[in-house]
Amino acid sequence: MPCFLLFTNVAASAIPKGFLSETTKIISKAIRKPESYITVRIHPGQMMTHGGTSEPCANSELQAIGHISAEENIQMSKEISEFLKSKLGIDNTRNYIKFTNMELCEVGYGGTTFGELVKDPKWAALM
Repeated sequence: MPCFLLFTNVAASAIPKGFLSETTKIISKAIRKPESYITVRIHPGQMMTHGGTSEPCANSELQAIGHISAEENIQMSKEISEFLKSKLGIDNTRNYIKFTNMELCEVGYGGTTFGELVKDPKWAALM
């Protein structure tokens, strides 16, 4: 269920081809969950500044059930920041990343919640 949201002032026309699929791979690796469960939402062309300038910047959030912790967030922050710098030119000091650990009952899927789904061993192994 991991979801990565990126709000950036980088124009849509400057987003490289394949960016969504590359971002999916980076997030999957960072959060250690299958690509088939990752959602990526990119919001380019936002009217935003960081530090009083409109140079490339972003605000992002990684929402997930599990694998969000003080230690894990450090490594994920590094991987995500390096990726955004290489692909979009966003300096790692111009993006705040919010890590949100979702509770099983807070995430709906397939007409129920993960709180119910984890009762099935198939789903429990993925959490």
